[in-house]
Amino acid sequence: MSWINFLTVIFIIYLVYYCLNLFFDLFLSPRVPIGEISEDELFFTETHTPELITANRKAEPVIEEAEKEKPIVYFPSAPINASGGISLKHLFSLAKDNLIEHTRAIPY
Repeated sequence: MSWINFLTVIFIIYLVYYCLNLFFDLFLSPRVPIGEISEDELFFTETHTPELITANRKAEPVIEEAEKEKPIVYFPSAPINASGGISLKHLFSLAKDNLIEHTRAIPY
């Protein structure tokens, strides 16, 4: 069997499948009359009336009590604490000198 024969058979099978789907959808599926309401449709009604908002009304400022700032509690999770951020270049130089603890090899 050549590729042309194989692709022709695949194309014919797809064409028959597509035609059967169209035939089923157009002729065999039940149709809903236009005037009837389907049970699958949902209708929502509004229970409130719309209110017109004009630009003339001024909103009263809301006065809230200022929340007291709570102090940040620091719980160290490891015996090694960091003192700040460093650049990536500096990180690689520290790794080369074995001054930092890392768990796997870093390609330089």
